[in-house]
Amino acid sequence: MDIGESLIGSYFKYVLGSKIVVYNCHLEGGGEIDVIALAPDGSRVYLCEVATHLRGLLYGDSNAATCTRIAHKIKRAAAFAAANFPGWEPVFMLWAPVVSRGLVRALVAIKENCPAQGITVELVLNRDYTACIRRLREAARQNIKTTDEPAFRLLQILEHLR
Repeated sequence: MDIGESLIGSYFKYVLGSKIVVYNCHLEGGGEIDVIALAPDGSRVYLCEVATHLRGLLYGDSNAATCTRIAHKIKRAAAFAAANFPGWEPVFMLWAPVVSRGLVRALVAIKENCPAQGITVELVLNRDYTACIRRLREAARQNIKTTDEPAFRLLQILEHLR
């Protein structure tokens, strides 16, 4: 598991209250979903792509290639959710801390076209990503119990240094 994936899984567990979080779910035909989390109320399944690229989100050599890849990931996540979570509302989430303005605009356009695919798309990018991690840091500040989440444990240690 990547440390970025651990951060996002920890967010679902310690901020949103998800009891079930799964990492690196391999899909038939290739590819994987980085983080899958079930909403505590049993209504939604979150299927997350976590791209912790500190120099900026980019798959391939262009924004267009990145958008093509993300659109493909959304389509596969929708099919996975339909096959494995009937009756649940599927939500594809793209988590990335650094995304250029041009790519954000292109991703928003993809998001707006996805309801026809039967999946909601949420973009947690740049400042929104930072705000979520700040909420996670606050949860770590208030929690001293040992955890099996490496990223959350590191935040606990850093938040409790004297």
